[in-house]
Amino acid sequence: MKTPKRSTLIVAAVVLLVVLGGGLYMARNKEGAKTDPKKEAAVRPTLTVTVAPPETSELTMSLAANGNVAAWQEASVGSESNGLRVAEVRVNVGDVVKKGQVLATFAPETVNADLASARAALAEAKANAADAAGNAERAKTLEKTGALSQQQINQYQTTAETARAKVEAAQAALT
Repeated sequence: MKTPKRSTLIVAAVVLLVVLGGGLYMARNKEGAKTDPKKEAAVRPTLTVTVAPPETSELTMSLAANGNVAAWQEASVGSESNGLRVAEVRVNVGDVVKKGQVLATFAPETVNADLASARAALAEAKANAADAAGNAERAKTLEKTGALSQQQINQYQTTAETARAKVEAAQAALT
């Protein structure tokens, strides 16, 4: 019979030692896991609290400091009426006023902006009305040829009438 080599015996001995060591380690951990939870709770440190009855006392809210005070964010505060900002108030409370006297003036920027917007809306309405009137006129001439249906012709005429009404509304808003 053959005798095992020396290196094979050494490897077998190391494997046997590792297996025995692992088994011993596992056996000890199983015993540690079976500890009583009541004992563990008793071991943990507890928070101590002292109970005291409520009492009244003064709390001073003052701070003494040197320095400059500056606003973090500035805001202009004023009132507006119908989108108009008051620019100047010419009388004070208790002043005697006369009929026709100017009491306050509004900022012209908002009035001028509204006027320019109304003029632009009127110009746009006039341009749309001219375009719609031209389309309606062309539709009338094509009516005789039969190139357009009566519904399409009516639609062009309605668009022209609507555009004329928008011109009148823009003129009314301007005055």
